[in-house]
Amino acid sequence: MVKIVRVLWGDSVNHELPKVPIFSGQEVVYCFDYESFWFAQDLGYECKLVKDDLFPGKKLNNFGRKLQALDLALQEYDEVLMLDWDCYLLKPLDKNFYDSLKEKPIQIPLYIQHEDTAQAIIEIQDLPPSKAFIDEMKLMEKGFHKYGWKWEEGIVAPNFGFVYCRDKSLGKKLVDIAIKEDLTTVVDEFATLIYVDCTLEEYIEKYTPRVLKGRSDQNLIYDNRLHDISRKFTKWLDTKIEISEYFEHV
Repeated sequence: MVKIVRVLWGDSVNHELPKVPIFSGQEVVYCFDYESFWFAQDLGYECKLVKDDLFPGKKLNNFGRKLQALDLALQEYDEVLMLDWDCYLLKPLDKNFYDSLKEKPIQIPLYIQHEDTAQAIIEIQDLPPSKAFIDEMKLMEKGFHKYGWKWEEGIVAPNFGFVYCRDKSLGKKLVDIAIKEDLTTVVDEFATLIYVDCTLEEYIEKYTPRVLKGRSDQNLIYDNRLHDISRKFTKWLDTKIEISEYFEHV
């Protein structure tokens, strides 16, 4: 059975947590603080407390915790599906879903950011962003340009909100890359780009799942640069791989 893996961390509880486990008996939550551990456990989740945090977040590297959780899960389970809390189930996971997972040992969907990454994200904020947020977006933009695939007016990268894996070594390799390269911001996605070391077309063939898109089409409804390039990319991706969506990543 595929073990579904979730991750919680931070100074406060992640309130995206469903009040009842969706995948009861199949789901485990790796928690990086006691508050999250007790909160999730009280809701009925199977929880594991991570005591040795390799990514304390002081250098904007806390997304590395997802890599650490993946590594810990792969040490214990033969195959895992790691999901972000904003990756929502659209329909029951049936035989077709599980058969699709057998096709590739590592599956992570793709999404796109605008090449003017920081400003394109700042433009769609409801409130004026803080200086810290702007600085983080500029740092992330540098990473996308360094590691991602250039596609028209955008930069493509894996979206670590959905990760299927039965390669027992992947988690440790990604953790090692993140630490060695001193990655920041979307550490998980940059480490994956370094690991795969291939063209975009090769990535689609080898790693892209058929069960969701990295960014849901349903949210691409506004007239702005990020949504415009996202719509163009997802239409192009539809010509490369047939996707039957079981999850919506918002």
